[in-house]
Amino acid sequence: MNVGDELNLSTLSEYYEALPQTDAAMAACRMPFPAGFQGKRVLDVNCRRGKGVLGIADRVAPGGTVLGTDPLAQNVEAARKAADEAGARGTIEPGAASFVQAVPENLAEAGVAEASFDCVFCNCSLNLMYGIDAALGEMGRALVPGGTLVLDAVVALQPRDWEVLGPARVIGNAVQAAPYQGDLREALEAAGFSEVTMERGEALDHRAAAPGGVAAPVVDAFEDVDFVRCMVTARKA
Repeated sequence: MNVGDELNLSTLSEYYEALPQTDAAMAACRMPFPAGFQGKRVLDVNCRRGKGVLGIADRVAPGGTVLGTDPLAQNVEAARKAADEAGARGTIEPGAASFVQAVPENLAEAGVAEASFDCVFCNCSLNLMYGIDAALGEMGRALVPGGTLVLDAVVALQPRDWEVLGPARVIGNAVQAAPYQGDLREALEAAGFSEVTMERGEALDHRAAAPGGVAAPVVDAFEDVDFVRCMVTARKA
C-alpha cells in the first residue's frame, strides 16, 4: 500500500476516473451512520453523488454540518445540485451540506484543515483508494483529538495475496480488494488511531452481483479467503 510522494488531485485523477462507476464498483455499500452526532461537524470522504451526505445532514441536525469530498468533479457537481434541491424542499438545513473535489490521500489540498471535524465517515470506498495509508493519515489529521472515525468496510478474515488484492482494487471490486482485518487494524494504529473496534456483519461473496444485477469484475485466483461486512470505529488519539 506504499505510494509515491505525489498524492495530489492532478496526479491521482487518472486513477480515480478509471475506476468503474457502477454499482458493482462499490459492491457492498450501505449508509449506517451512528447516532449521537447532533450539532457536530462531519466529513464524508469519497461521498460520490452526495446521497449519504444528505442523510448525515439530517442526522446531525439541528446545528450540525457535513462536508463531502470526492475525487470526481462530476460527482461533486451532482452532489451540490442534490443539496440545493434538498435545501429548497426543506429536508436539510440551509448550509448543512457542502462539497469539494479532493482525493482522500490529500484532503489538505482542498482546504480540509487540521482538527476541523468531530467525525470522519467513509462508506465502503477505502478498499479502492490509491493509497490507504495516506488516506487514513489524512482522515486522522482532519479529526479533533478524541474524534471518531467510522468506516463502513469490507474486510478479509485471512491474510491477502497482493497479486490478487492490487488488481482487484484497480478493476473496482470493493469486496475482493478488501484488506486483511489485521492489516487494517495495524494501518489504523499507525495513522494515530486507538480504541479500534471491528463489528462483523454478514459474509460477502466477491463474485456476487451488486444490487441491480450488475456483476463486479473479478480477478481469477486460488485464494481461499472469506469476506465480511464490517463496521469499523476508532478514536483519534
